[in-house]
Amino acid sequence: MENARARRSKGLLAPLLLILIGMVWLLERNGILDRHTIWQWLPLLPVVIGGALLLARSRRRTNQ
Repeated sequence: MENARARRSKGLLAPLLLILIGMVWLLERNGILDRHTIWQWLPLLPVVIGGALLLARSRRRTNQ
């Protein structure tokens, strides 16, 4: 059961990334976000994803 749970959480990253890209694209197309703003904050995305992965890993270790 634990393996199925781990596989399911790993499969969540790709859909969330697609949702984020879609939201940014939609906001940019409607004039709410500027391209300069997107490119300025884009390097923060891997930092946030890495932090979320570390947090999830630490929570799994404390639950064991």
